[in-house]
Amino acid sequence: MRKQTMVQATFIMVIVGLITKILGVINRILITRNLGETGIGVYMLLSPTVMLLATISTIGLPVAIPTLVSRGEIKESKILYISLALSLTISTIITMAMLVLANPIATNLLRDERTALPLMMIGPLMCVVSYTSILKSYFQGKEQMTPAAISTLLEQVVRILLSVIFIGWFLPRGIAHAVAGLMLASIGGELVSAVILTTTFLKFKKKKYPDAHFRLPKLEPVNFKDILGISLPTTGSRFVGTITHFLEPIIVAKMLFYLGFSSDASTNMYGAVAGFAIPLLFMPSFISGALTSALIPAISKAYKNRDFKTIHKRLSTSIKIANFTCGFYLIIVMIFPGEIMNLLYNSTTGAEYLKIMAPFFLLLYLQAPLVATLQAIGEARFALKASVISSIIKIFVMFFLLRIESLNILGLVYAIIINIVILTVWYYKITAKKLNYSLSKLKVVNGVLVMAALYLIGYYLRDFVTVEMELLRILIISGVLLILHTILSAFSGLFPK
Repeated sequence: MRKQTMVQATFIMVIVGLITKILGVINRILITRNLGETGIGVYMLLSPTVMLLATISTIGLPVAIPTLVSRGEIKESKILYISLALSLTISTIITMAMLVLANPIATNLLRDERTALPLMMIGPLMCVVSYTSILKSYFQGKEQMTPAAISTLLEQVVRILLSVIFIGWFLPRGIAHAVAGLMLASIGGELVSAVILTTTFLKFKKKKYPDAHFRLPKLEPVNFKDILGISLPTTGSRFVGTITHFLEPIIVAKMLFYLGFSSDASTNMYGAVAGFAIPLLFMPSFISGALTSALIPAISKAYKNRDFKTIHKRLSTSIKIANFTCGFYLIIVMIFPGEIMNLLYNSTTGAEYLKIMAPFFLLLYLQAPLVATLQAIGEARFALKASVISSIIKIFVMFFLLRIESLNILGLVYAIIINIVILTVWYYKITAKKLNYSLSKLKVVNGVLVMAALYLIGYYLRDFVTVEMELLRILIISGVLLILHTILSAFSGLFPK
């Protein structure tokens, strides 16, 4: 397979990410309309646990593998063998632990017994996820995004089909069985991805080394040190974030119970934020994910050669792409919060939180290139420190704000915003210091002015354009704003060339 440039790799991942996100939206619509608000609430209670265990099972290897493979300093077979051995061992332990701990976690921490059965399904899911993550990371390090792209697409298609089938089968038995069916659908999708990646990997190796025979590579302690030296700081950073996310529904449930809300009421309120509003705000995450995938090997190579000019150029381009694309999407969400929510979910639950969080989520998307750069130059430990401190602050803010009766669930919303602001500023300061990099103050001001102008114009057009079909009205206004966004960004130097 021919290596792909950063532009090609990013383009492939953006296109695939867009298609995957569209499929994900379809899946979310089907799930929401079949499970209802209560079912989504139960499903979202599980999400932090899944993220936490996924972080533990992969221990930062998806970052370490492409970095080391792109550098070519360690034999690829050693990198893969060590990574698979570590990850699958941890996943097996998680599987056994969840069989024992599912009921105590559901009853004592999540305070919803309906989560017990789905929790038992997380272990097998982690085994497959860790395996596919390692193979995807290998191809990323080889600067070949196509195998990961194809496997991700097919995985999503299979997941949607299985979700529909399993919900239909299990919903008559109750919400717990229906949510467990969704976990089974995820396992089925990941298995398809694993088959595709394995087949592609074997074909690639056979073509490159036609006479090679399988044998275990000779491992040395230094190999483990090299891999864990990159993966563990990355894991630490993500682990702290996922621990905070894991504690989030637990703290929300306890604090809302303290205010007098029932278990069902707190589950529904948490589902409104985490299950309806935040997924909409995360819709452009495939763009930041594509940028990160392409950025790490490119900057890692440039840093090895001490080519800081290329690093600055790559980082600036990534920030401009994130600002142009994600920023525009968030403006549209701010203008049409209820309309978009109703079109997708046939419900306006959580729409009131979109307007509050959307402006700050642009900072979240600007974090991705900064963190990817720190990981690529081997400075992930500084990102870990920032993540630890900001997460501790978030937990304290949640405890304080959620106890205020007039705020209740808004306490969680404000805590999320504060965490995003602190982390983005901190990541930028670390990157600026390590690479002597700085953003133009004029361009930052221009960016704020462009976004403000687009919002004001869009808000005016919202009342001016009257079309009976809501979707058509949104598309017309979005089209006008996109043209204006492109023109204003070009004149202000913000358009990504």
